[in-house]
Amino acid sequence: MVRKPGKMYRNLAKKAYTRREYMGGVPGNKIVQFEMGNLSQEFPTEVDLIVEETCQIRHSSLEAARISVNRKLLKDVGRTNFHFKVRVFPHHVLRENKQATGAGADRVSEGMRLAFGKAVGTAARVESGQVIFTVYSTAQYLDKIKAAMRNGAHKLPSPSHLKVHTIKVSGRIIAAPKIAGDKIAAPVKPVEETEAAAAEPAEDAKGADHKGGKGPAKAEPAKGAEDAKGADHKGGAHKGGKK
Repeated sequence: MVRKPGKMYRNLAKKAYTRREYMGGVPGNKIVQFEMGNLSQEFPTEVDLIVEETCQIRHSSLEAARISVNRKLLKDVGRTNFHFKVRVFPHHVLRENKQATGAGADRVSEGMRLAFGKAVGTAARVESGQVIFTVYSTAQYLDKIKAAMRNGAHKLPSPSHLKVHTIKVSGRIIAAPKIAGDKIAAPVKPVEETEAAAAEPAEDAKGADHKGGKGPAKAEPAKGAEDAKGADHKGGAHKGGKK
């Protein structure tokens, strides 16, 4: 199928149509992913790509711009130093009443007036001043990020400009373990494991009682006391008898 120029679908002519369940054969969305780069870290600098005209942006145009920006960011900034996000989604279904084209086609097939048409693609409807792409990073990569965003803006059907913000970050890393001081905090044991560990000494003591067959062991008398007692029993009666 020959792809028609984007200017045929750029203007907002009618109301948006998004009910895909009532029309079969809607082409799939070409945008592969909407978030790229380092998704587990917060960055203090935000760069937005903002369109200046109200228009429709086809999903193929959004994907071409996304690939252009992402490739340049990976090459110049590095995967771990940015978070790239696509801020729009192509909900609107584009329809076209296909007719014969070429010499003498007007006499062969004129087509039905105001026909519903067949789905040929999807597009995102954007307003003037709406954010299309956002890149989060640090200030040292600001110039390279601007160059990458301008490179991708050429794929869009509307003139655009960039806007830079400074964000207040919490300083935490979402996907990493909690850190206490300079050391990684030890993982907290579940309550069930803690209770089981506390019950083990009591069970050991109980098992020792059952093995001996007696209750708690009685305190043994001192060795000196036993010797003195034995001496009384051995020599006490004989001495008294002699006297």
